[in-house]
Amino acid sequence: MIVNYVKKLLIFFCLAACARMTTLAETKPNILFIALDDMNDWTHLFDENNPIHTPNLQRLASRGMFFENAYCASPACSPSRAAVMTGRAPHKSGIGGNGAAWAKKVPDAEVIPRWFLKHGKYDTRAGGKIFHHGKGGDDPPGKPSFQKVDHLHKHAGKPELNYNGYTKGRLRGSGFDWGEHNVDMHCDDYTVEWGSKIMHEEWKEGMTPQFLALGIFRPHLPFWAPSRFFEKYPANEKLILPPMLENDFNDIPEIGIKMTLKEGFFQDTILDQKDYSVGSNEQLVRCYQAASTFADDFIGRILDELDKTGQADNTIIVLWSDHGYHLGDKNCFVKFTLWEKANHVPFIVVAPGITKPGSRCTAPVSLLDIYPTLVELARLPANPKNDGVSLVPLLKDPQTKWERPALMTFQKGNHAIKTRDYRYIRYNDGSEELYAHADNWNHTNLVGNPEYTSVLEGHRILMDGVLE
Repeated sequence: MIVNYVKKLLIFFCLAACARMTTLAETKPNILFIALDDMNDWTHLFDENNPIHTPNLQRLASRGMFFENAYCASPACSPSRAAVMTGRAPHKSGIGGNGAAWAKKVPDAEVIPRWFLKHGKYDTRAGGKIFHHGKGGDDPPGKPSFQKVDHLHKHAGKPELNYNGYTKGRLRGSGFDWGEHNVDMHCDDYTVEWGSKIMHEEWKEGMTPQFLALGIFRPHLPFWAPSRFFEKYPANEKLILPPMLENDFNDIPEIGIKMTLKEGFFQDTILDQKDYSVGSNEQLVRCYQAASTFADDFIGRILDELDKTGQADNTIIVLWSDHGYHLGDKNCFVKFTLWEKANHVPFIVVAPGITKPGSRCTAPVSLLDIYPTLVELARLPANPKNDGVSLVPLLKDPQTKWERPALMTFQKGNHAIKTRDYRYIRYNDGSEELYAHADNWNHTNLVGNPEYTSVLEGHRILMDGVLE
């Protein structure tokens, strides 16, 4: 009799477990969609030898897949973010710069959260910077992107003086400031606090599936961070700076050089200052590094709050940065170029039951692929107007054969593609650049080297194909 009882008990638990598995399989996953601003690839996430400490990005990557070679669609805030959210490539949408309003260029676009609302009946929420701020990020009339939005507190805790030391010219404004900044609430504190409240109030088992987008503004200018984040970045000879080679422009077309001067006031006021005083290049780089670790700290706080909800196992997380950032390398201090540092970005996907924890993928991928990937992971119908492709095959197996290059565009007619072995750039005047993958600071342009003639021709054909 005892044996029969035990058998019945085992059968009961097995049936209960099967029922639980069926319920999870039928449940739509929550989506936690995290955007960083101006975070480049100079972090521990990419290489422990890099100077910028990012323990929480590494913690997130340990839960899913880190794409080592992910690239933005455009090295500027508005076109990059519009490409991610609409799924439309910049060369097709016409959104080429920060002044372009995506809603006017592609008014028919169904942005990611609207697609999830329409086809998955998701509740959609957004806090912080998701689209570019200003008119470039406004929704089309009558078509709100999210059901509920918490607007960015851009300059929360604005200081009374500028730590960078400039009192004249464009750099005197708080938007171009950098330094230690100790206040109770920075702009991202508001975003994380609001997002945490949403998760704890609305992320309940059995409720409507949730799509929560949180935009972390750091490490974007102003490079502010509390004093504790500067401890790992001493103002002395131990501070690591990017390589700044003399004669680096000897093999660069004129149009490429002009792109570095888009924010030329940095070169005029910073590059010639070689010390750690306010306004110096060293101080600017130090503050960017501290601001990046500050941004990483917010990621840790978001993960902590997610874990407290008990919904982590039913939540897909995607984290990305809108573009990379130069810090004096190639005589450039911002983005707005088609070189590696302005386009190479952190990109992590955590899909419970699909991604293997701690996995890494080396295939070149585009942030344009986020839209179709999320749609497939959530088991929603595909949007036929997406220009990207789903990365689910790579999420399941990072060794999957992948021949598709990542395409980058900055303004009209200027494009770059990244394959596994090379970066190829072609400007609107027909001039070109070609760099080996190992040359990640893009110091040696291989165009004109006869040994790479066939490689160059192959990449010309490949670019023509992806631009069709």
